[in-house]
Amino acid sequence: MGLFNSEMTPQKAVEALGSDKEVKVEKGIEFLQEGGAEMLPFMVEKFQTIVPQAARSKKHAAVAEHLYTLLCEADLPAELCTPFVETLIQAPENIDFSFSELPAAVVINSYPLLETTLQDADVETKKKVVPFFDKIHLPPSILPVLASFLNRESGFAEEALLLIPQVDGDLSPVSDALYDMLDLYPLGDAAAESILQMRGRLLPNLEKLNQYLMDFSSQVQKRAIRVSVPLAEDNSAVYALLQKAILADESARVHILEVLEKKETLRPDQMDLVWMILVNSDSALTEERGMKFFGRIEKNVRPLIIHYAQNGTTQEIARAFKCIGFMKEEGPRVCRELLGVYTSNDALLFDRAGYAAFPVIAEMMKTNCADDALTGVLAKKMRDYCTQNELETPTEVMALLAPEELSDVIEWSFKRIFETYGIGYTPQYAEEMLSGISELVAFDIPVLNSFIKAIGFSYTYESGENQPTILHKETAAAINRLRSANTPATSNILHLISRKKDLEILQNDPSGTTISSFTLSFEEHRRLALDELERRGFPAYAPINYLKQERPRY
Repeated sequence: MGLFNSEMTPQKAVEALGSDKEVKVEKGIEFLQEGGAEMLPFMVEKFQTIVPQAARSKKHAAVAEHLYTLLCEADLPAELCTPFVETLIQAPENIDFSFSELPAAVVINSYPLLETTLQDADVETKKKVVPFFDKIHLPPSILPVLASFLNRESGFAEEALLLIPQVDGDLSPVSDALYDMLDLYPLGDAAAESILQMRGRLLPNLEKLNQYLMDFSSQVQKRAIRVSVPLAEDNSAVYALLQKAILADESARVHILEVLEKKETLRPDQMDLVWMILVNSDSALTEERGMKFFGRIEKNVRPLIIHYAQNGTTQEIARAFKCIGFMKEEGPRVCRELLGVYTSNDALLFDRAGYAAFPVIAEMMKTNCADDALTGVLAKKMRDYCTQNELETPTEVMALLAPEELSDVIEWSFKRIFETYGIGYTPQYAEEMLSGISELVAFDIPVLNSFIKAIGFSYTYESGENQPTILHKETAAAINRLRSANTPATSNILHLISRKKDLEILQNDPSGTTISSFTLSFEEHRRLALDELERRGFPAYAPINYLKQERPRY
């Protein structure tokens, strides 16, 4: 006889839930539902009995799943919630209980059991409790319990991190333990995410952050920076710690840039951090990474650039102009504005910016406003300053000069070498001097080397007379090489050699007292140069001859 050929009972209805026939299952569900509240204690009791057996029987597993659904749909009395939830915690893994069906009221009524389990059970049982808490807000009283799990030994740290945000109100009781986790592998990254997630309800632990930020080139420093950059948006004390780290360590500067690079937009105070990194970095790579920010948000950082280009130190001014190179849209406009300021303010150009900043200022002007009439004026100001202070004019400045001013610079440099008779100058110096202006001058390295050797000299003393005699071989050979290159530039050089003054040689004793003096005559050098100039028809000396006829365009 079939199950339903006899009178239906609660026991038979439960057994029907495990049937292969859908109609029987439906009849069993219908009977249990019609029993109402009076049927619930029986169903919970059966649930407690059948769930442990489900691991060995698919039929029992099916019955357990149907009972679970029925109990979740019912208005379960408070006294039945705890045994129901306790059975769920102990359920074998092969039963598919959908926690989305579980009413929050059941969890609330079972909270004492869940909290006790969380404190006292083994780790695996603790983990089974976690899904229940997704249904409710947790009371602050549980925070010390959760804080005790925030360590590597508990085996429950990751789960605790998931539960903490569900606690109502202030989360400060877990602050110390949470910040301690930043220094734990592999839990530190998860702790960093949790701190940022809860930052509105969790005061920053300044002592720990300061300690970690000063732990140079470590993973904990990297995590502390990852946490501190967002926290600093609302906390001036954290911002100050970031500034301290920037001043202290290159690894901090790099990690801060890495965090800021991931942000779509930057606040003004964050761009100030980027600027601080640029000014204090001792790494060209870090500088370049930092400067790229100025190409991302050009209009927003324009005031910062303008400010430091006019009010910064020499180093800050140089950095400001370098940053302009990354500002494709705003660069020309910023440069033209600064061009007017620097042209009219000698104190800014010479005292605040100074000689060290000349190359980068000139380079940015050449790139962004080479066609502006004031560019040449500014370049001439820098050239005159260099000449008056006997400084080499940077090649970047030379590139902005008009031909007349540029030829004067070249002439000044050559005459300066000439007045020393080449002493202290080497072919390597000649190459360095020509570097950067090779497109501007009308001679190459070999000619310049010959020029320097032609200026120089060496001498020896003839035996018996103790008179110095010039050794002409190397110098004369250099002059002859210049004679063989018939160009306006070498004609200029021959003019200089033809005016080469004799040199007085002093001999001093060990105390520094002059005991004798001799005059070295360079008459033969002058004669070689004059002979060649005569052969060329005595072309006029003109500084412009040092330059190529056609100046390259920039």
